[in-house]
Amino acid sequence: MVGVRLREVLVAGELAGECSGPGVSNGSAEHPVCGDHVQLSLRREGAAIVEARWRAAGCPASVAVAALAAKVLTGVRVDEAAAVLRAAIASHGGLAAHEGHAEAMALRALAAATGRP
Repeated sequence: MVGVRLREVLVAGELAGECSGPGVSNGSAEHPVCGDHVQLSLRREGAAIVEARWRAAGCPASVAVAALAAKVLTGVRVDEAAAVLRAAIASHGGLAAHEGHAEAMALRALAAATGRP
């Protein structure tokens, strides 16, 4: 079950949408079994993410993790982004075992948007 702090991020729904302008890259991922979908839109300047936005459809965990990603990735170096996202998920109460796909999808979308595995 989505933790209380992750649920708060989900309810707030901040930073939904897409970035625009120079330096924007998008990445998305889908869960092949349940059909959940996460898209991250990042605007970068050099090695830093200066703006992040999200779109997601699916279970509450997938939507909450996508929203959290946009919230915590702004101002982060690209090479630190995956670790920052993992730490943020953990610090917001983590995910139940059956919700692990939400973190995996967000990380795949992040990798696609940054070109980093």
